[in-house]
Amino acid sequence: MVQHEKNEWKMEKVIPARSETFSLLVTEEECYLVINALDLYSRIWIGQYDRINDLSIYETEDRWNKNTCSYVLFQKMRNLLIPSLESVGDYLSCSLGIWSDETDIKAINAYDLQQRIRYEISWFKNPEGGMTVNYDKPWIRGGIGDCSVFCMREDDSIRVYLYVSQEQLNAIQTSLKVYEFFANRDINAAFGYYTSDDEVLAIAEKLTTVYGKYAYRSFSSDKDFGKRRYCELKDKLIKLLEKIELIIDEKSYVSMMRVNITPANPFLSSEEIMKILDMPFEHFKKTRRKNPPEDVLKRPGAGFLTGMYPKERSTTDYLLVWYEAESKTEYYFAGEDYVFKHGGKLDLPEDIRKYIRNKCNTARKVQTGF
Repeated sequence: MVQHEKNEWKMEKVIPARSETFSLLVTEEECYLVINALDLYSRIWIGQYDRINDLSIYETEDRWNKNTCSYVLFQKMRNLLIPSLESVGDYLSCSLGIWSDETDIKAINAYDLQQRIRYEISWFKNPEGGMTVNYDKPWIRGGIGDCSVFCMREDDSIRVYLYVSQEQLNAIQTSLKVYEFFANRDINAAFGYYTSDDEVLAIAEKLTTVYGKYAYRSFSSDKDFGKRRYCELKDKLIKLLEKIELIIDEKSYVSMMRVNITPANPFLSSEEIMKILDMPFEHFKKTRRKNPPEDVLKRPGAGFLTGMYPKERSTTDYLLVWYEAESKTEYYFAGEDYVFKHGGKLDLPEDIRKYIRNKCNTARKVQTGF
């Protein structure tokens, strides 16, 4: 167990990886680049074309001005690709929504990856949690499953391992390529990943011409802002895409992967915590939580359900807290499939109930002597 900062303890363990799992090691900056690319890629699928100008590289036309050439062309193109949005008005910020029945599965897959990556790095950097969507539990709805993310500090910087399948890595690679095309103002090439419709691509070609006339963004205090930002972004995208190509070409699968663990109990040793985490019931996931709610401390020797603190993160899950007053031993587990709330009573499988009870009793005896 290594202490990185005051009152911030981090642990990890190594577990078997799924078959044919790739390990993509990225810097913190590259990690956010992946998140941004996945975000933009999925938003285009649902119709939020206004986000293309958010790269803030070029002096583009006002995205809220419906009379500009680019706005008219984007609107015409979207009406062809997503006819159902034509009825909601000519606003490029309107969308199907990520969970719409009309939303392409590729968008949902990209959003799944984005959720997991941003969630893990956000909680790693800020164990206290926050109010933004970054701290919400990922809701995996796509067709390529969940990925695993491991964060670590190295020489005052953060390195992130993305443990992904071939399909997940392909989704990341595609989103980065699309992101690169948008950065290069090649709207036609970017939309080639979304459709093969000749009429739509003809409009995208016109947009490529329009964007090609835009100058780099500049400010009175920094004339080269846009050009420098573009060159830096292009260089980072090329290097990251080359890294992905190398991993795919070499078929560099891993058999084991590292997992971030935040201690479930500050009163237990790291060895005891690791034993608790090696539970025989895998349907429980340890929840990042620092302090129990006050009502837990008033009801010793029992397990019960409670909601998360509003300041920590919003969640549809309940939190199972098992508390032993004698040793101040606390265990936190979250599980949707095996924990149910019935009139305020806890309904928990007997084998799990006994297992947690035995762990509490053992910890109490070790620390108190009785």
